[in-house]
Amino acid sequence: MENDLLFTLSTKSEWKQFSSSGNFEPESLKEKGYVSCYHGPQIEKAANDLQTEESELLLIVIDPLKLQVPLKNEKIGTEVFPNLYGAFSIDAVIDRIILKKSKKGIFAVRVKHFD
Repeated sequence: MENDLLFTLSTKSEWKQFSSSGNFEPESLKEKGYVSCYHGPQIEKAANDLQTEESELLLIVIDPLKLQVPLKNEKIGTEVFPNLYGAFSIDAVIDRIILKKSKKGIFAVRVKHFD
């Protein structure tokens, strides 16, 4: 399976730490051994499954061609997730998009792929 863009989620405070260190190294890397990433259609569910009190999240857009760490597409349940096994340079981040909770308290995200 070829990966066009990868996505992961963060908070603004975490992003400040990453940008000052130059490496994207979230707590999940220490806890699970990998950085959880998603394909476009998986983002909304992932954001809402975080059970965060944050009213905003950052959607981090990653160019997989700029990664220097192993990327493994792994089946979890019925879905395949692209997981990154190691901290990576923030040079691989090509965009950060603010996601805000709606009045209903959920994140709504629509990512469309265009060839």
